[in-house]
Amino acid sequence: MSILRRLPGSRFSEVVREWVGGIAAILAGGPSLTVNQVEKVRQVCEAGRCRAIVVNDSYLWAPWADVLYAADSQWWAWQAAGKPKPLLGLTAEQVRERYAAFQGQKCSIEHAGSNIVDPDVHLLRNRRSANNAQGLSLDPGFLETAHGKNSGFQALNLAVLAGTRTVILLGFDGRPADDGRSHFHGGHPKPTPPAFFEAMRRAFSAAEREIAAAGVRVLNCSPGSAIDSFPKVSLEAALG
Repeated sequence: MSILRRLPGSRFSEVVREWVGGIAAILAGGPSLTVNQVEKVRQVCEAGRCRAIVVNDSYLWAPWADVLYAADSQWWAWQAAGKPKPLLGLTAEQVRERYAAFQGQKCSIEHAGSNIVDPDVHLLRNRRSANNAQGLSLDPGFLETAHGKNSGFQALNLAVLAGTRTVILLGFDGRPADDGRSHFHGGHPKPTPPAFFEAMRRAFSAAEREIAAAGVRVLNCSPGSAIDSFPKVSLEAALG
C-alpha cells in the first residue's frame, strides 16, 4: 500500500495512514546491517506481516522495499550517476541499474528538492519546531528537521505518520564499527563526520516521549547500537 500521495498542483506530497496498526522495518546504513537480517525482513514482508523502509544505500540489498528515503540531495545524484560500491561488489553501472529498477516509492525532504531531478521522488516539507525545539512531526505533510538531521530519524518519523504501531530498527548503530567502518556499504563519497553520530543519538532521545505518546513502539534490533532510546531486542524476537 502506497503511503505517499502528491498534493494537487504541488511539487510536494503528504503521508497517508495506510500502515495503521502494522509493523514496519527500517533498514539504515549502519555497519551492523547484514544480508541475513535483510533476508529475514524480506521473508516477513512477502508474507504480508511487515512493511519496509530503506534508508540511503540499503536499497541495494532490499530492492523490494516499500519506500526508499534519503535526505541528502547529493545522495540522489550519486545513485543516478552510479557510484561504485567495492565492499558490496557493485560497479557504478550496477548501482545505476539497481537504482533505476527500484519499484517502491521514493521520498526526500524539501531542502533537498531543488537538486533532485528524478520526478518520481516525493518531497515532504521541513518542519522546524518552535524555538528550535527537538521532537517529532505529526503533520502528514512535514518531517521534523530541526534536530533530526539524519535520514534514519526522518524515516522513523515517516513510519509514525503512516500509522505504524511497531517500528523495527536495523542498521541504526549510532557509532562507527570497531574496525572504523561508518556504514555497511563502505561509506559515502563524502565522509561522515564524528559529530554526526552524537547528533543522531540526541535526536532519537529527544523524540522518545512523543513517539510513545503517538502509541508507537520502537525496537532497536541493531547489534551493538549506541542508541539507547528504545528497547534492544533480537530481530527474531521483534518479528515474533
